[in-house]
Amino acid sequence: MKRFTKNMTMVIAALTMAAGTVSAQDLKAEIPFAFRVGKRLMQPGEYHVRMLPMHTGVGALTMTNYDAKQGIIVVPSNRIVPSREWAKEGLPKLSFACAGGNCSLTRMWSGEGDAYDFHSIGGKDGELRLAEITLMPARAD
Repeated sequence: MKRFTKNMTMVIAALTMAAGTVSAQDLKAEIPFAFRVGKRLMQPGEYHVRMLPMHTGVGALTMTNYDAKQGIIVVPSNRIVPSREWAKEGLPKLSFACAGGNCSLTRMWSGEGDAYDFHSIGGKDGELRLAEITLMPARAD
């Protein structure tokens, strides 16, 4: 596990440097429940979130929970126009689909430009509900 954490940290650092001087907003979110990003289970806690621009134009999302020593880099499945509600509010958001106690990241918007959809694993049983988390600017340490 130490090796994985070290490798993940190096990959995040490399992607951050590769992004160069292109501005990528550092955001944070307090996520009070466990959730999946793709097949990876992430623990509740404070996450630092950043959409890294790539030369392909799609970008990659990084989510890092320093307390739990967890991080993930994921490429969105689709770029979309943010919902009217999100655009009107103008605040960065994360959206999760939850069913039967399992939640999965479905969408992210930085507060400007396109929103990003993520492939989510379908829930087995239970009523589907959506959970939204508002992202806040991350303070520079």
